Amino acid sequence: MDQPTVQSRHADLAGDLAREIAEGRYPLGSRFPAESELQERFGVGRHTIREALKILTEQGLLGRRRKTGTFVLSLRPVPHYVHSLRDIRSLFDFARNTLLTIQHEGFVSITSRKPREFYGTRNKRWLRIAGVRSTRSDNQPLCWSEVMVPDRFAPDRSRIRGNGDAIYEAVLQEYGLKLEYVEQKVTATTLPAQLATVLSAEPDEAALLVERRYVAHTGDTFEVSHNLYPADRYSIYSIIRQRT
Repeated sequence: MDQPTVQSRHADLAGDLAREIAEGRYPLGSRFPAESELQERFGVGRHTIREALKILTEQGLLGRRRKTGTFVLSLRPVPHYVHSLRDIRSLFDFARNTLLTIQHEGFVSITSRKPREFYGTRNKRWLRIAGVRSTRSDNQPLCWSEVMVPDRFAPDRSRIRGNGDAIYEAVLQEYGLKLEYVEQKVTATTLPAQLATVLSAEPDEAALLVERRYVAHTGDTFEVSHNLYPADRYSIYSIIRQRT
């Protein structure tokens, strides 16, 4: 019989530990056993333990903090959302595949917030809707999402809360607008502590901020969205063709 490879040993060990986490042996937020403890328990080398922990970390189950150890961040693997951008319809796919759980809702003045050039508009009063966006398939947290709509394009809020329509779709239908283009900006940043908690992630870990500005056929900006993802949960896939 063939001997198991090093790769299969650490993958199998990661699978065993993931099952124990899912079963509640290590509660959410608790400290995970040290490498030396795991070595003694499973009778394997340090490299195998480290590779297994790396897999669990990449899955979003564990987080490592300097000088304090390893902690359980999630009881199930955190999904990685690959957003394939081909055309405008690809943006609609994202809204249909995810669900926004609204935690904050109300009007704000742009003068009370630090102005951002990305807004590209003179509107001062905005409807702000913010919360955790999750994947519809398993309801796992994907990102912190904030949507800003100028007050003159504010949609029927009961509709937004009621059936989970994408906010920009509701605005387009309610005001008879046509989507002309979407401006997108992706920035590398870090995850603030207060948002890390609601996303079951580590404070100050690498993150991606995806900002979008939706512009109607009239030239009006009718929505700005900010989605902040832990970096290991989101990637953008694009195909760039030569013009003919």
